[in-house]
Amino acid sequence: MEYIKKIINYIYNIFFSIDQKMLFIWVEPYRYPASPSNKIIINNLFYLLINFRLIETIKKLIFLIYFNIINILIIFFIPLNFFLKKIKYKFVQINFTQIGILNEHLCFMVKKNKIEGFNSIILIPKSSKFGFLKDIFSNLKIIDNEVLNIILSPLKHFSFSSCKTNSVDHFLDKSFSLTLSSPHTKIYKKYIKEFKNNEIFNLKIDYIEKEKKKFFKENSELDLNNLLIFHHREKYYLNRSDLRGSDIETYVDGLNFLINKGYSLIRLVDKYSKKNIIQDKNYKEYSIDNLSNQKSQYFLIKYCRGFIGNGSGPISIATLFDKPILETNIWGQRVHAFNNRGSFILKKICINGRAISYKEAIDIDYYNGIHLSNLKMLDLGISVEENSSEEIYKSFKHFHNLINSENFKPTIEQINFKNSLPDYMEMKKTDSNIDPYFIEMNKELFKELI
Repeated sequence: MEYIKKIINYIYNIFFSIDQKMLFIWVEPYRYPASPSNKIIINNLFYLLINFRLIETIKKLIFLIYFNIINILIIFFIPLNFFLKKIKYKFVQINFTQIGILNEHLCFMVKKNKIEGFNSIILIPKSSKFGFLKDIFSNLKIIDNEVLNIILSPLKHFSFSSCKTNSVDHFLDKSFSLTLSSPHTKIYKKYIKEFKNNEIFNLKIDYIEKEKKKFFKENSELDLNNLLIFHHREKYYLNRSDLRGSDIETYVDGLNFLINKGYSLIRLVDKYSKKNIIQDKNYKEYSIDNLSNQKSQYFLIKYCRGFIGNGSGPISIATLFDKPILETNIWGQRVHAFNNRGSFILKKICINGRAISYKEAIDIDYYNGIHLSNLKMLDLGISVEENSSEEIYKSFKHFHNLINSENFKPTIEQINFKNSLPDYMEMKKTDSNIDPYFIEMNKELFKELI
């Protein structure tokens, strides 16, 4: 019996692994993200075949077959499609492979469906690492049965019955330009305008009570009412984070500043994280490799005063709950902070080791798509330089002032910076602002923008 169960789970894993590839595809040879199509899949096939990458070719061929089977099966679901449309339900084409993209999709797909007058049906198999979400959210329709996830899979890949990733994600066309202009901000602002403070991601009462008991039992020295959450992405995470990662040591001075200001601080860590960077009773490291703690992070972020991160996965939970966010080491055109209590600082863009101004980076289309292809950046000699300890320290200081101020207004330089950005850039449209200290420290990089 146990053997049969293992076989079934193995089949599930294979299916869901292939099924998740329907959300986007890496376009060879520059490996940039785009919506899957027969043309792209076949072009990738020829590229891999010509370059004698046999195993990858076989995998791509299997995916091509799967892609077309799903498109054919959609025909048989037409009656159900019309029924769901009538009762005002749509699916979401959600990526549940990583925590960041999962919560990002939840946040913007569910809101987009709501704006269009539909409730969302979310397919997340119980066997996946995020199968526990059904136990957390009170007003989301989550189907976690594996068999139903397989049967209903075609519906989430059909535009008529689902919010698809190509309506919310930042994909590129063949000219290395973004196919969407600031989709997240547009959805965020439209939702706020239509539904005001009506929370769509409420937590279950029993989950909240359970997590409160756990918090006070494990963290008696910490103050839940004055809690900040911090997560840092290491450079070597998943072996592909040169752009997104940074050195944890550059954060230590800023973290000590916040602790000295009386905050309780929880740092979310994983197996890749450098541990024990601070020794203080008001600082705690919380492993999210542990399933129980992984579930707990939703409670912690929901009830914290603010979140600090650098484009890492958990920052998307803070976006989901619309928390004040300080985002450091931003390397692309988008931010995770959307409300006016948010703040951010940028990595420096370099060509052949020389830092260029942000206006120059815009002019060479770095933010319009090049940043999404590591190989394209390599061809052009483009790299990024992470924030210094001083820049991070001052951004922490500003964030402290921001979340404790009753009346605050952006400076003329902050306003001018956003107004000077092209419309496709997410950071232009958000209500959050670039840190004023960061502008002051890097005036030469902001020429022609402020």
